[in-house]
Formats: sequence, structure tokens, C-alpha cells
Amino acid sequence: MVRNYVPKKRFFEPTRIHKIAKEVVADCRQDRKLALDTFTYFQNIIDINPEDDKAKAEMIHALGLSQDANDKIVKILDMMIKMTQSEQKIESAKEVVKSEPLSFEDLKKARNGKN
Repeated sequence: MVRNYVPKKRFFEPTRIHKIAKEVVADCRQDRKLALDTFTYFQNIIDINPEDDKAKAEMIHALGLSQDANDKIVKILDMMIKMTQSEQKIESAKEVVKSEPLSFEDLKKARNGKN
């Protein structure tokens, strides 16, 4: 029988999310580099034969892929900033925990406990 995986810590812990984001950013950088290499390849073809419409279309497509990779990085960074801001809001809310006002009975108990 298959057991369900139960993580020892929270699944969406900040360190895990940062690690995943770093991997995605690295993949996007590699995708961008490959897209720019492809762009350069088709640009060289167009330099040889300026009438090649297929190469021009592929060159434009490669530029689009390159820009998409950049957009993904920006979205990830935006997500990380929002996550950090929400963590700060949660931490500041925890710090502002209101204590209940003390009653005279609580003071008597505290005083009698010390004597």
C-alpha cells in the first residue's frame, strides 16, 4: 500500500520557495541564451540571403522567446517581493499581540505566589 508523503516542515517554506525560484531563474537565463543564439544564427542566414522570409520569421520568433524568458524572471522577482512583504506583515502582526488586562484577582494570585 502506498503511503502519502508528509513533509516534516511546511511545504511552502521560504527557503524551499527561494530554491525553486533560483532554479527557475537559472532555467530562464539558459532559455534566453539559447534564444539569442538562435536569433544570431538566423541573422547570419539573413545576412547571406536577405530574401529569406522563413529565416526572418524564425528570427522574430527567437526574439519573442528571449523576451518571454525575461518576463518570467520579472514575474518571479515580483512574486518573491510580494511573498517577502506578506511575511513581514504576518511577523509584525504577531509582534502586536494584545495581552488581556489584568484583574485584581490575577494580581492577588501573583502576590500570594511570591510570598
